[in-house]
Amino acid sequence: MPGRIRNLLAFATMQLRGLGLRSDLMLIRFDGEVADRGDHLVVRTPTNPTFFWGNLLVFPRAPRPGDRPVWTSLFAAAHTDPRVRHMTFAWDEDDEGAAAEFVAAGFRLDRDVVLTARAADIRRAPKHHDGLEVRPIAGDADWDAATAVHLAGVDGPLPAEAMATFFRAQLARYRRMTEAGRGVWFGGFLDGRLVASLGVFHEGTLGRFQLVATHPAHRRQGVCGALVYAAARHAFARFGVETLVMVADEAYHAARIYESVGFRPVEHLLGVWRSDALTDGG
Repeated sequence: MPGRIRNLLAFATMQLRGLGLRSDLMLIRFDGEVADRGDHLVVRTPTNPTFFWGNLLVFPRAPRPGDRPVWTSLFAAAHTDPRVRHMTFAWDEDDEGAAAEFVAAGFRLDRDVVLTARAADIRRAPKHHDGLEVRPIAGDADWDAATAVHLAGVDGPLPAEAMATFFRAQLARYRRMTEAGRGVWFGGFLDGRLVASLGVFHEGTLGRFQLVATHPAHRRQGVCGALVYAAARHAFARFGVETLVMVADEAYHAARIYESVGFRPVEHLLGVWRSDALTDGG
């Protein structure tokens, strides 16, 4: 990454209030680009152009009435890679603002809850699978098994094929990050078979969980809570982090599992996205 962009990123991330966005950009910095345009950030992840939340614009405030045509024009000018077939906007304010104008134009509003924990907060969930073996994964067989778990539980707003393409690219990217020493990918094993996985990445005193997944056949058995508990303890003991961050769909049950392990909600991460926005007129 050019030194100028790296320096701009260091300046820009210092200005962000939200831990959700700050930890997002921490991850993108591994192989992506974040450029400060003064009144917004341009975020690119060339290794995965299908990554909605890795190829976006970030604004310091929620959208105001009339912002949609301006923001979409800025996105089109900044993201010229033809493989980027979406538009995504996020903002560093816990307020929907005029997001309804985007929704009326075919965008989807995402409202995620950001949860954090410190070492003293971590505890075993009331529903904890005692038989789960948790360890860092390594080698092609483990990574293939982790990918299979994510694909088995593919669930999202896009067609299954598009979601599978995204997950394969993301897991390949996270493997490169772990091999570069930026974090650890954990597997949860039952009888030697990987049934759940997640990643924990870190920079300085901040850590971030990614892509927590449990195979559908092993859900509601305390597997997820046991995996998060073990991975969090490892992160605090080995990485020197002071705060761990989780981001989850506010309406999805996973957030309640994370809270049962000691994480607590502290803010919301809001944004809007639209698939194929660049090809249908924005």
